Amino acid sequence: MSRSALVTGGTGGIGSAIVRRLRTNGYEVVFCGRDEQRAAALERATGAVFYRADATDRAACDASVAFALERLGRVDLFVANAGVLVEGSLAETTDQEFELLLETNLTSTFRYARALFEPMRHQSSGVMVLIASDSAIRGSHRVPAYSVLKAAMVTLAELFGAEGAPYGIRANAVCPGNTLPGMAGDDPADWRPTASGDFATADEVASAVAFLASRQAAHINGATLRIDGGTGAALQAVTRG
Repeated sequence: MSRSALVTGGTGGIGSAIVRRLRTNGYEVVFCGRDEQRAAALERATGAVFYRADATDRAACDASVAFALERLGRVDLFVANAGVLVEGSLAETTDQEFELLLETNLTSTFRYARALFEPMRHQSSGVMVLIASDSAIRGSHRVPAYSVLKAAMVTLAELFGAEGAPYGIRANAVCPGNTLPGMAGDDPADWRPTASGDFATADEVASAVAFLASRQAAHINGATLRIDGGTGAALQAVTRG
């Protein structure tokens, strides 16, 4: 029996790489996002199915879950990749900016995971992979509000993993550092050097997601995987070690 997946933020750099990798690994995939042009190209290239859903549109997100369950029959893997980035100090972050970050990065992730928990419990299996950030672990003063909400995503993965363990559900967080091609509005020219001298690629993050979804990772639950080339471990005088 083929496995199935729902991926949010599937039209972005990391998201599209995840969709491609999962299709290569034999998954039937429904992916969500806003960019219909990129989505159409990804559909043609992979055979995955696009459902347009802005992460800030709760009704559209709910409808995408219903669509995925109907189209796929079941969802074995949920990947929460939808995200936006806002730069600027906490003191200068507006209510509107914080609400956008909150709704896109955290609230939508929680609501998707909550909606899929019961179907996964009913089928006695399921994997959730939440794409957080290295900023969730050490806090970035360039994107502090983003860091706060990505840290909450790590906790969300831990707690969904704990609640799901008795029912065969696993949840883990992946924390990429700066990753090429970069998020919308994030210029790689502004990135500080990594400890390894290289930046991760979206394909490398997709490989980590595929591993966490695999049977080889059956005992990995509630974990946080940092993908930053050792940069966080090498930094000194940061918000958190």
